[in-house]
Amino acid sequence: MRLKNNSRQRKKPIQGLRSFKDSLPKNVREFFFKKANIYSKIIENWKKIVGNDLFTACYPKSLKNYKNSGIKRLYINVKRGKEIEVEYSRKIIISRINNFIGYNLVNSIKLVTFKDKKK
Repeated sequence: MRLKNNSRQRKKPIQGLRSFKDSLPKNVREFFFKKANIYSKIIENWKKIVGNDLFTACYPKSLKNYKNSGIKRLYINVKRGKEIEVEYSRKIIISRINNFIGYNLVNSIKLVTFKDKKK
């Protein structure tokens, strides 16, 4: 059996720093960069998704996928005192994100409060 010379993963050690993309296995690399691409689209278009009022009150923190239970949860940082506004518009945010991406990406939203240092 012959070895492939043009594979993206390096078999031989090289001197210096290796790129992050080359150090990951192929199946993990595809999943990781796909998820990072979707999360970056949500961050870039957050103002369009939630509107001006909620844009100043919250921003996305992370996107988690729980495979065993089928839950895809978006964690949102919310300024203290603005939790009620975001809580009431939770279903609207989920539907707007799913419409923006084109398929059901988010099933639930978890709110994480933080204290705003600027007053």
